[in-house]
Amino acid sequence: MLRRRFGTFSGGIDLPDDKGATLDAPIAAGGALRRLLVPLAPVEGPPAAPVVRAGQRVRRGELIARGDTGRQVHVFAPLSGRVAGFADAALPATGTGWRAATAVEMDELEPQPGIADLPGDDGWRDEAPDGLGRRIAEGGLTTCRQAAGPLAGWVRAARGAGVDTLIANVMENTPYVTADHRLLAERGPEVAGGLAILARAIEARRAMLAVDRRRTDAYRAAVGPVRSHGIDAIALAHKYPIGADAILVKVLTRRVVPAGGRPFDVRVAVTDAATCWLTYRRLACGEPAVARVVTVAGEAVERAGNLLLPFGAEVSEVLAAAGAGDHAGVYGPAMTGRRAAAGAVVGPTADALLVLGRADAAPPTPCIRCGWCGERCPARLNVAALNDDFELGRAARAERRGVLACVGCGICTYICPARLPLAQRTAALKRAIAERREAHAHAGPPQPQPAG
Repeated sequence: MLRRRFGTFSGGIDLPDDKGATLDAPIAAGGALRRLLVPLAPVEGPPAAPVVRAGQRVRRGELIARGDTGRQVHVFAPLSGRVAGFADAALPATGTGWRAATAVEMDELEPQPGIADLPGDDGWRDEAPDGLGRRIAEGGLTTCRQAAGPLAGWVRAARGAGVDTLIANVMENTPYVTADHRLLAERGPEVAGGLAILARAIEARRAMLAVDRRRTDAYRAAVGPVRSHGIDAIALAHKYPIGADAILVKVLTRRVVPAGGRPFDVRVAVTDAATCWLTYRRLACGEPAVARVVTVAGEAVERAGNLLLPFGAEVSEVLAAAGAGDHAGVYGPAMTGRRAAAGAVVGPTADALLVLGRADAAPPTPCIRCGWCGERCPARLNVAALNDDFELGRAARAERRGVLACVGCGICTYICPARLPLAQRTAALKRAIAERREAHAHAGPPQPQPAG
């Protein structure tokens, strides 16, 4: 891995790693499960049309629902078993909430197999980008970070934006989480292959693999394949939240993502190890994307590990098997995750299921104007003033202060001595601005008034 001199960013903090329980833990099969609730809409959009019926037996990888529109994906059986019927499951929604998703309920399940060593077909190297895009759509692939979406749609959007640089973000610099780290350490050639496939599909001239420079010894098996694909492997210093898209793009390319914008706006696309790995396994090995690697860890977890879990596995069952007791689980990283809702299941974005013990129940107190939140904010926002805007309902003023530049890292909440939920309040302001813009867009231009 290269240790070139790249840009840095202001603010940020050094978080404790807390990865000791799983950093060197090999990826293991998730074990026996009682049932699955396989969402028909693993991405936000209308559900796919089921092609199975109650009582039918299906094999792992068999098509169980067709998603034939651009806002849907095909759904495949994550495990062999019986279709028991249909039920509701919960998946993360855009923002901080949850959404209900109709799901295929499966029982009488065979155990989750481990990761098999499959021969890879390099025919994709000579395939046209359009052909790769069609195969990605046929494979039901999704993005695996933030708000999940159809990967085929992401590919089309990247090409439409003229993206010239693709970055695989494996910084993973939040406490506890090691899922992408283990994927790169154990399946590095496949991750590199998937990154190269995606770069070809979006016609990016440059592909970059960004990793934490403290972990490079674990990635030696990936170095040769990375170089053979012409990928730049970059080892960066650890400082949270360097893994935020806008910050990583600035550090690696010197391009500045506009406030409220996306890396696509500066011709950059960002992906992750899980998406790359699933892409390679599907397009080069023919394996359906029916499971992902999830870190199960935290202070209250007795049996921590990196588990290959099928989509639709119930969070409550996974945590109970890990010995988490009656503690509430956190779905996603400790800094930006959310409390697992009733009926929550493993979906494409579930890189971690954490149990962090009992939270401090002390109520927040008024802001003491210490300034710590602003000093450490990587977007250089006046967070205290934005908190005033939230309390006074001044979303328009917050927009003028630049609230849309917030990267959602959660540092302000983490560091606040008054225990104010600053990150949640900033997110609420951004939602209010988005809702106002949407309402104005639906209203259309103002109509001329009759003279009179």
